[in-house]
Amino acid sequence: MAATGRKPYRRKKKRRSRTLLFSVLFLAVLGIAVVIYQMIFNARAATVAMSATPISTTSTYINTGDGLLYQTDGQIHFYHLTDSRKNYTYGVGASDIRMSGSAAMTVVFNETSLQVVGRNQPISFAGRIREVECGTDYLAVLLTTGEGADSLRIITVGGEQVDQQSFGDQYIVDFGFYRTGSEMLWIETLNVNSGTPTTSITTYDLSKKAATGVMHIQSQLVDNLYLTADSIFVVGTNQIIRYTHSGNKEIYRVTIYGYEVMDFSSAGNLPTFLLAPRGGDFHSVKILRLGESASPNAAETYLQLPMEGIDAFMMGDQLAVTSREKLLIYTLSGRLSSEASFETPIEEAMKLTDRMLLLSAGGLYYTASI
Repeated sequence: MAATGRKPYRRKKKRRSRTLLFSVLFLAVLGIAVVIYQMIFNARAATVAMSATPISTTSTYINTGDGLLYQTDGQIHFYHLTDSRKNYTYGVGASDIRMSGSAAMTVVFNETSLQVVGRNQPISFAGRIREVECGTDYLAVLLTTGEGADSLRIITVGGEQVDQQSFGDQYIVDFGFYRTGSEMLWIETLNVNSGTPTTSITTYDLSKKAATGVMHIQSQLVDNLYLTADSIFVVGTNQIIRYTHSGNKEIYRVTIYGYEVMDFSSAGNLPTFLLAPRGGDFHSVKILRLGESASPNAAETYLQLPMEGIDAFMMGDQLAVTSREKLLIYTLSGRLSSEASFETPIEEAMKLTDRMLLLSAGGLYYTASI
């Protein structure tokens, strides 16, 4: 009786041992599966997806903000960045054409006339067309007369002239459109007849058909102009100057002597500039964040980038650095936050938006979302 009483106890012990062994094996297999999944997932996540465009690296292209305009054999093509249904081809049958565009319109032109794509009639001008910029409802056309005088014609999409801006002995350097409460035009001119070159930036309200202010920058040249909802940042060779949209009032100046601005983004918490030593390489860079109040409250981060880097861009609240093989993402404090390999080695990188790069590889352009 004593012997038979011990057998059930032993059987229970064996069952428990087998159950424990099965559980351990199951957990081990599950752990291995998780490790393998993570390895596969991480490998996929560590590769930058590159979407091929139909654009050859030998083609001339223009970034309109929502897509790319390019031309081949007398035809203008539009490649939308996110919606292929908006792609189109416009045949012009000429080889001496140029193009301009915005998210609202596309224009083709030569030295004597221009045509808005989708409109039947071309618009002719007396004088040589040097450049065209497109806004939302208006165009600005830079003309040079036979006597060599420059003027800027502001016209509607339908060809109606709104105004003509002439600046006497000042040279028109650049111009473009932006929006505040209404559509605005800025015009940069340079006066080289005085002892010290002076740059003037005039802003023009198209709804009021009147200039709204002039910004004068002396003792330095202007490299670029960056606009946010609240500010006009004029980047000179020595300073970054912040102006308001209302009245073009100067608010503050920040010295950047010895540096040049390589890129800019206003998509993050603060307007952010990427600077590199002027005349040097971009591997020793500075990230500069400026406030949009009465004082700059400047925040600076110095960063040494990898020597194999090709280009660097501010993409919102992060810095993207590209080499031939890899994409490196840094935080604004200079910490490397992620690293990924391109599907194929690249030769060049350009920023299209704060979330998308244009990459050249093997004679074609590719887009890559960041």
